[in-house]
Amino acid sequence: MKIFLSIVLLISFSQISNSQELKRRAYLGVYGTEITDSVAGIYKIKSGINIDSLKNISLTKKHKLKPADIIVSINGNDVKTLQDLSRQVSLSREGNKVNFKIIRKGKVKKISGIFPAFPYEKSETHEIIYDKFEFDNGYIRVIIDKPKGQGKFPSILFIQGYTCSSIDNVGDKHPYIQLVKGLCDKGYVVMRIEKPGIGDCSNVSECNDIGFKTETEAFLKGLQKLKSYDFVDTSKVFIWGHSLGGIVAPIIANREKVKGIIVYGTTIKPWREYLVEMFRVQNPIMGIDFVENENNMLDYYKIIHALFIDKKEPSLIAKDTVLLTVFKELMYYDGEERIWGRNYKAFVQIDDYNLTEYWSKTDADVLVFWADADIEAFSRYDHETIVDVVNRYHPGKGKFIHLKNTTHAFAKVKSMQHGIENRTWKYMTENFNEEIIHKTDEWIKRVIK
Repeated sequence: MKIFLSIVLLISFSQISNSQELKRRAYLGVYGTEITDSVAGIYKIKSGINIDSLKNISLTKKHKLKPADIIVSINGNDVKTLQDLSRQVSLSREGNKVNFKIIRKGKVKKISGIFPAFPYEKSETHEIIYDKFEFDNGYIRVIIDKPKGQGKFPSILFIQGYTCSSIDNVGDKHPYIQLVKGLCDKGYVVMRIEKPGIGDCSNVSECNDIGFKTETEAFLKGLQKLKSYDFVDTSKVFIWGHSLGGIVAPIIANREKVKGIIVYGTTIKPWREYLVEMFRVQNPIMGIDFVENENNMLDYYKIIHALFIDKKEPSLIAKDTVLLTVFKELMYYDGEERIWGRNYKAFVQIDDYNLTEYWSKTDADVLVFWADADIEAFSRYDHETIVDVVNRYHPGKGKFIHLKNTTHAFAKVKSMQHGIENRTWKYMTENFNEEIIHKTDEWIKRVIK
């Protein structure tokens, strides 16, 4: 049975500073679902994506797809999953020719078209600037939300979580965008950067293949880029890190001075310890039997030790068939080098950092949000300890804020269990907790006064 999924490879336009060297990524604009095995059997194909609907017909008519078409391949590459579809589109840029093999009204057809440009963001309330910075042998895309007007502004580098997903034009309701736009409305320049290989990035390694150290270097370069603008008050630059971004933040702040750091839903523990605790706490809450979970934990310890202590490659660990089952179920091991959709080095390298030491060395002011309905980063201890460490080495610099009934995705809920039961895109986007914006603004204003 295929799992129902939907994907939108689209979104909108803005006031833009275009970078000629960085061509806009391709746009598909498809809502689709993976076909079932029975449908595949009827048409004698292995797999495909059924087009449920198209977004922005004026753009999508350029590639000639229609609703109810089944996409079998793109440029000769089979499309088995929605991730395959997204991946194939991501390899193209605006103006590139595209060849599809499709099934339309029961018949196999080959059609050709061109990819239009992915739409830019737009805003009526502030400026949106598209820029880039050099990284390795290529470029990384920068998106800046800037208040209208002249002068120098306090500024924020926003650092997203662990996934390799674009944060360019993902919709005004996306929790990240609600946060970014809300902070800009408060008078801050806010910069987002795409992770290497995502969106418009050019000639850099793919996000799914890089390690944590490469990702950290990219955000450091992004912070330096932010400081280069003449509209940025370099004495009032902040980092706002969510989830894994809350680990990146103190690391780069030790190399590039900032006025303050805000983190949300993160950890200070060694990564291997966080992972063990995560599975012990999360799984029973998510409905896995306590005894079954504990039995799995015995194997999970072995995997963690092999990865983080013995530094073994996943393929060697997978030779143990018992461990392989747990490896796939709990860490989504793909049979090669990826766990949780990314190269395993992205996680193993986190463990190389003594996060307590990084927090002790930062001389920035620090604000730590802990949300009590956050199932992903549930440890109050971790968040309070960051503040304790900061205040131990830099008295008065750290502040802790407890956000009641709020999830990892910034959504207001009645309880953690209520949040688990409403982990839908619709709920998350319609219940954003604006207190996060207000508390951030209040704290920054106190810090820079």
